[in-house]
Amino acid sequence: MRVPGGVLTLLAVICILCTACGCLGASSPPSDGGTTGGGITPIDLPEPSDACTLTEALAELDLLGAEGGLNVTGTSVHQVLGAGMGSDGRAASWALGLADGEEVRWLTFGAMGWREISLRAPLPDAEVNVTETLAPEELLAMQEGVLRPVMVSLDADTVDIALAEGIYTVTVRSNAGMKTLAFRADTGEVIV
Repeated sequence: MRVPGGVLTLLAVICILCTACGCLGASSPPSDGGTTGGGITPIDLPEPSDACTLTEALAELDLLGAEGGLNVTGTSVHQVLGAGMGSDGRAASWALGLADGEEVRWLTFGAMGWREISLRAPLPDAEVNVTETLAPEELLAMQEGVLRPVMVSLDADTVDIALAEGIYTVTVRSNAGMKTLAFRADTGEVIV
């Protein structure tokens, strides 16, 4: 079947006219600052930040448990992981490795809130007492003089952090390379 060139041209003109008349008409903004006058009024809202501190994420977990969501009663934390953490201690995501009797449970926190995931990864033996260790943001503030030069040399804006067996492991990574530093979780002292 052969379609004459005139038909294709006519279809193209109709599409252009429909688009130009229907969607691209300019409307002037309302002069009184109100919502009268129709059209779309742009609203500049700040970008929502999904990053949060461990304290904020744990508060969300407590609230979720109180509302009948994830039940972590009777579990013990054995590992804490934070990914994409800025110098303010806010991470893009958090993960908790929990011991629930003989069972290993992993919870993750990110833009969609807390989720339990299936992960066959062992946990460190020692329990992490979150209340007796420095908060990640406290550690980063305390050790900024150690971490900042590494971040600058690797051109990295964020770090990854792990807490297990009384030690914070901070990993700075970028396309330029990777460096890992260790700190005591209770005092923030550098471990050489």
